[in-house]
Formats: sequence, C-alpha cells, structure tokens
Amino acid sequence: MKPTPKLLSTIILTSLMGSSAIGLADETVSSEDIAGSPLDVGVMTVVGVLPDNLESVSGSYQIIDSEYLEDRRPLSIKETLHTVPGLNVVPDGSMSFDLNLGIRGLNPRRSSKAMIMEDGMPLQLAPYVDPVNHFAPHPAIIDRVEVIKGAGQILHGPQTLGGAVNFITRPVPRNGEVEGSVTSSFGNQSYRFLHGNVGWGNDIGGIMLDATQRRGDGIFRGAEYDIKEYRIKGELDITDRQTVMMKYTYTDDDRNQTEDYLTRDEYAQNKFRHRTAKFDRFEQERHSVQLKHLFDVNDQFRLTSQAYYNDIFRQGTRYSRAGNVVDDGNGNLVSTYQSCNGLRRQVALTDEDPANCGARLAPRQYYTWGAETRADFAHNLFGLENETIAGLRYHEDTAVRKESWARTRAEVRDFNAAYEENLFGRNSHWTLRARAISYYAQNTTFVGDWAITPGFRVERLRSSFDDNLNNTRTSRSQTEFLPSFGVAWSGIDNTTVFAGVHKGLSPARANRESIGVSAKPEKSTMYELGLRSNYLTGVYFEATLFHARNKDTLADDDGDFFNIGKSERTGIEIASRINFGDIMGTANNFYISGAWTHVPYAKYKDDAFDIDGDPITNRGNRLEYAPRNLVNLDFGYEHISGVDARIGLQHVGKQMPDSLNRREEDATGRRGIIPSYTVWNATVNYRVPNSGVTLFASVENLFDKEYLVSRNSGKLPGRERLFLGGITYDF
Repeated sequence: MKPTPKLLSTIILTSLMGSSAIGLADETVSSEDIAGSPLDVGVMTVVGVLPDNLESVSGSYQIIDSEYLEDRRPLSIKETLHTVPGLNVVPDGSMSFDLNLGIRGLNPRRSSKAMIMEDGMPLQLAPYVDPVNHFAPHPAIIDRVEVIKGAGQILHGPQTLGGAVNFITRPVPRNGEVEGSVTSSFGNQSYRFLHGNVGWGNDIGGIMLDATQRRGDGIFRGAEYDIKEYRIKGELDITDRQTVMMKYTYTDDDRNQTEDYLTRDEYAQNKFRHRTAKFDRFEQERHSVQLKHLFDVNDQFRLTSQAYYNDIFRQGTRYSRAGNVVDDGNGNLVSTYQSCNGLRRQVALTDEDPANCGARLAPRQYYTWGAETRADFAHNLFGLENETIAGLRYHEDTAVRKESWARTRAEVRDFNAAYEENLFGRNSHWTLRARAISYYAQNTTFVGDWAITPGFRVERLRSSFDDNLNNTRTSRSQTEFLPSFGVAWSGIDNTTVFAGVHKGLSPARANRESIGVSAKPEKSTMYELGLRSNYLTGVYFEATLFHARNKDTLADDDGDFFNIGKSERTGIEIASRINFGDIMGTANNFYISGAWTHVPYAKYKDDAFDIDGDPITNRGNRLEYAPRNLVNLDFGYEHISGVDARIGLQHVGKQMPDSLNRREEDATGRRGIIPSYTVWNATVNYRVPNSGVTLFASVENLFDKEYLVSRNSGKLPGRERLFLGGITYDF
C-alpha cells in the first residue's frame, strides 16, 4: 500500500490545521489532578495523552507527577519507571540510557514491544522497521510520565502488545515573568550532572531553553559516558482558540560502552572489569523536530495536530564478541576479539592495547517522520452523553544499516577504509523502509454511573528490505484491524471498577526476508479487570488482574527475527500509597507507598523452530526476562520545614534469559538463571525557606549489593553503590 501524493498532501495539510493527542472534557482541572490534556496550569500548556475525565478510563494507567520526580531524584528513567506496577526495566552497561522496558512479562530488550513517546511523538529509532530504543530523556526535563496499559493504548501505536509510555517535557512558562532553574550534582564513579532551563512567556506565547549534561563511569571501570541534550520549546496563541507549539531537540551521546558483556570466568575474576570497555564506543547524534497545533473549535470540539521529524545517526564499535570463548592461556575461558591478526573471533581478549586488533563497526542512519490529526468531541447521540476520539496518522521509516570489520585500531577510525577492505567478506549494507497509515477511534458513552468504551485501530503497512550489496529487494504489505472494548463503573465516590479487552500488535521487522524466513507480526489479546480507589482519606489503592494470549511470538536470534509460537501471561498488579498526615490531619506527613507485580504464569504454549529451522522445545518454558515478582516499596517523611526523606527497596524476582530455560550456566555467561535480588535506595531534600534553593542527597544500591541483572550478551552486574549530592535553584 503506497499512499498517493494526493493522500499525502491531504494528511499533511490536515495535520497543520487539526490536532493529535488531547483529552476533551471541558471541566477545569487543578494542577493536582495532573491528568488532562492539554492542561492549563496557571497559563502554562501541558500536553499529554490521557483524557481529562480519568474516572471514565476503562483500563489501567499510572501517572508519575513532577512532585514525585523532585522528591525521588531518579538518576535515570530506570529509577523513574520501576515504581510503576507491571514494568520491568532491565539495566544496560551505562546508566540505562538504552531503555530496556518489558511490560507485563514481555521481553524488555530495547523496549521493542512497548510504545515509547515524548510529548506524544514516537521515540524509537524506527517504530515499524527497527523499534529499538537507545534514548530516554533525563527525569530533570520531564514534567510527568503517563503509562497506559489497558484498552486505551490502541490510540498509540504501532506497538500495542503491552502498553504505552509518554514522557511529557516541562511546559513553557506563560505568566509574564522569567522563570527557570539550575541543578548541579556530583558523586562517586565520576558522576556529574548539570541541568538548566530558562523561559519567558505571557498571554500571547512564550519560549523556553533547556540544557542537560550527564557524565560519569558506566558499569565497567573505564567505560565513561558524556551525554548532552539541548531543547528549545515555543508556543504562540494565534487566536483565542488556537495555539501553535514547536520543539527542537539535539542530543550528543558519546560513551565508552560495550554491548558484549562478561563470560563466566571473566565475571568470577572481576565483575566490574571488561578488557575492551575503554576501547568500545557507542555514539549517537539525534535531531528531532515536533510541531503541534491545538484548535478548540468550540467548547465541545477540539482538534490537535502534530508533525514530527527525526534524524538519528548511531555508531557502535565493538572489539569483543560475546558468545565466542577461548582459553586465555591461564585456564580461563574469555571472550574473543572481533578480529585480530587476520583471524575472526579466535584471539583471546587481553588487557593490552589492541593496536593490532580490529573491531566490528556498525554505523546506522535513521530518518522518521509523520503527521497526525486527532479530533476529540462531545455529542449526545441517542440522547446519551458521549465523548469521541478519532484520528489519523501517516508515518515513514527509513533505516540504513551498514556493518564491517576493521583489522587494526587505525582502521577502526576510518569506516570507509574498513568497508573497502571487506575483511572476511562480511560487509553488509541494508536499507529498511516502511510507510504506514493508522486510523483509530474510540467512543465513550455515559449511562448513569457506567462508561462504555468501544474502539479500534487499523494499521496499514508496507515495508521493504534492500540488500544493497546483492541488489535484491523484498517487500510486504499488511493490514491489521485491532478492536477494543472497555467498561468503567464509578458508582462509589472516588472509586472506579473497570474491565477491558483489546487486540495488540507488534509488527515484524522489515529485514525478515533477508534470512529466508517469513516472520509474521506478533498479535495478542489482552484482558483486564481492575479497581482504583481514593475513597478513604489519605489512602490510594489500585489493583488489576490481567491475562494475555499472544500468537506468533517474535523472538530475536542475534538480530534475526522469527516467530516462536503461542505464549500466555497472567498476573496481578497492586499499587498503593498511604499518607498518615492526611489521615491524622497533621501538617507533617509520614507515608508508605508501594507497587507489586505478580506474574505466576508467563509461558510458551508451543514448540517451535529456530532461525536455522531446527526444532525448539519451548512448550511450558517461562518467557525470557519475565520475573514472577516485582516489588517497589518506599517509606517517607515530609516535614513542614521543607525537609523530606525516603528510603526504599526494589526487588526483582528470578529470571530466565532464554526460551529454552537452560538453568546451568555455560562458559559464555549467556545461559543460566538470573537470581532474584533486592537493592535499597534513599533520598533526602531540604527546601530552604524563601530562597528557591533545594539541597539534596541520594544513594542508589545503599548497601552495595553485588547482583546480576542481565545475560543478554554475557553476564552484566548491577551498578555499585552510587552516592550523589547537589543543589537546585529555582527562579
């Protein structure tokens, strides 16, 4: 399905005159409610994807607000998201810059089965052809986070198997004064963080500048990182009912980070030393532009449009090769160099400068753009109150993936020379493309205390794969219809009982044909039954039962994708917070908050065949990286003087890293159980009265526990204890 020029021009024109992802209730929402979209906080405009009327949402969702982010002082998105029930964030070799998010037992590898957005714009490198995530905004620039796991996620695709996460950046100030903040913090492991933002606006419009720098050491010693982010946001009220918004983001990401981790023997010798970490490198440069147009046609009808464009270049340089082990001469089985002395993956890693050894080079260029229009309107069809959301999005992906092997350190610095040499005859040059049109609609009918919400999403996709070295092309078209249905009952004050079901989708990668395997998209049916309540003063409680049936489950075999049969997941999510200050009517507050995810059943239902066509005995095996239990628990105290403190724990249950559930550890470190672990953390803040100054200190892994977090490419340890202290000045 190739859109005609007329259709393309219509979509783009509509997007510049309409609207994208906004709620529709006309009621005024206070800043404490946090949930309307767009939401006026004072005169600032905050744009989210959840509706204003949260009681009618017929599915599970969570909101992480700015107050929590300020109190918790999370180092990264990992610490931000692990408080949400149902979410498993697996660390990487740095500071969780490569977001690995699994929702309700889905594989977390690079968040490829979750929908990740910033201000409603897709964040994955290429959502259809390569939906991996090598970027997440720092918590300091986030105003709030919305997590949608129920039937409502069909409004946000293409990944609709498990849930959608939307990071909402800070709003532009509009009160006629210059506003901003400066934050500086530092800690051990060479940790340095600097963030500043300044903005000004009035009742006509405004502008804001934001800059962030993160520096420090990764998990392995010598694996340094330096990441800079710059944003400029602006908005202008062109009429009383229309607002135009613009955001430009530039990211410069430079890390000495390996993606191949440790063998069994290397881990036993020193789990925080990797022989090539100081030579391996990951570089990423991102340019992102987003335009939005908000149009309140009248009090009952709102249009929102967005157009976005991303230009992303990333280059990975790896000297080591996970999965290949040789004897280092001392009886230890260690990883090999990618290439050394003309040999491919045969020479053992050493601590010496690998001047005569080369690396695998993988430069990749991504271009994505899209345009979306969404209408939110109220009507009285059949004499009943209704709220409808209907939208259309056009999206294009282009990914250019090259790969080559360098012979020496000098050749590593010159990809063209390495590519021309074509060492081992292993060069590759692929171009992956996708064009997709998505249609979606959802209507909520209110009948007394009931809200009934049917909906659907249609994905029409054409993807192609070009092997530029062999001058071959394969392509595929697909159309998927994804219905949803939900119901919510709010017959008790501040309480909602909800149930829902929806079909989900994860498109197959466009390079599937290159290996002679015709992979199908992974599809699911998700059922939910839940309750959320703030009925008792000072007590919030929510619980959700879920069951999901997936077919054609997509598996990744070292970058090749194939279907591995049916799978099922069943579990319960519980979250609660108790504020004893509200219960006792005191100005000071002691609180307990927690989240528990229990997934007793997460298994494959079929045997299957691997990428080579060999049979795999999967039936009854547990899904990869699907712990039975995830627990987050915080104990905190907030004093009227401006002091607040908390101590918390995070527990992650035992995990299986491969579909065969091989329990015995092998020499590569890639097989074997990942044991459960519990780590503690703490934060203290002091807001100096009448000064705008906040002093803070935080510690992650309080008791310096040693634990294993991943076996994806060998054994990866959890981060050592990290202390930090800092100051924020708000003006």
